[in-house]
Amino acid sequence: MREHVRRRHHHRRQRLSSEERRKAILDAALKLFSEKGFSGARTREIARLAGISEGLIFQHFRNKEELYVEALNELFSHHPVMTEIEEKMAAKDDAGVLTTLALHIIRHSRQDHRIIRLAILSALEGPEIARNFHDGLGTLGTARPMPHFLRQYFEQRAEDGAFKDINPAIAARLFIETVDMYVVDQVAAITGSPLPFSDEEVVDNLVRIFLDGIRRE
Repeated sequence: MREHVRRRHHHRRQRLSSEERRKAILDAALKLFSEKGFSGARTREIARLAGISEGLIFQHFRNKEELYVEALNELFSHHPVMTEIEEKMAAKDDAGVLTTLALHIIRHSRQDHRIIRLAILSALEGPEIARNFHDGLGTLGTARPMPHFLRQYFEQRAEDGAFKDINPAIAARLFIETVDMYVVDQVAAITGSPLPFSDEEVVDNLVRIFLDGIRRE
């Protein structure tokens, strides 16, 4: 019986294309990283779950760190945001851009609980892992991290004379990190009990406070 199972897995591995095997590895990695964190998930466990040998993982990824980053990219590629905010950016609708971005992050984090679990676990594993997670979250299906696009938008609005003379990179990062913290806080209550208000009300207040601080009077 065991020999039969072994042969079946062997034939399955032979049938998988390189891209299919890579996808199986990423799916297994996301499941285990979201359950055990980066440190707790072992590559041999990932390989077992994917139905492959551990050595095959390293034919696709240089090391565990690269696998983690690529797994995050795979996760966030299913939650693109740019199509939702491009029109608002073109119209220079500042409140619309920030509101849409914040609600997108919040709603997709609620829909895919792996995002919240990875956020909490990455925060416990040190700055490097946390940075990898937040850089991944910031992409939201874009080619470059969202702070990059938001920074460019802030730079343009400052050139338009709409915003004060601020550091756009800092402003973009702080806005996204504030939203990230709200998402995590709803589950882990790191800064206190979850706010008893709707996401829409929280985001509306955040956006108005933020824009009041950077808009020219």
